[in-house]
Amino acid sequence: MNKVFLALYAGSLFMLVFVVAPVLLREKDSKNIAGRFYGRILWRFYPLAFLLLLSYLIFDAKRVQALFLMSGLGVNVTVSYYLKKVKKSLGNIDALPFDHQRRSFFRKLSIFSTLILFINFLLAIYMFVRS
Repeated sequence: MNKVFLALYAGSLFMLVFVVAPVLLREKDSKNIAGRFYGRILWRFYPLAFLLLLSYLIFDAKRVQALFLMSGLGVNVTVSYYLKKVKKSLGNIDALPFDHQRRSFFRKLSIFSTLILFINFLLAIYMFVRS
């Protein structure tokens, strides 16, 4: 039973990192709308991911692994919260030139957030294969 929760968590991370993020963030004309939509998806994903990892923690004997994955999710939530604050201070990102310093910082922070999701995905797959 414990592998089911881990598989669902890893599968949802796969969908976010390899399907949703590339499709939405590839948008060139309305980055603001695409980014807002992606942010909404992420903030709806976090409670689901937390419940999956909590279930994995409860039903698995290797509690350290589950806590490790939960801390990785916590890092991503923290970065996403900061990203949300930065985005709010920018306003409409389409109004800023592409090479503007604040827009560049936001873009790098967004890539970093996706990288953390990818690392969490790799860790979940590794733990799934090992268990």
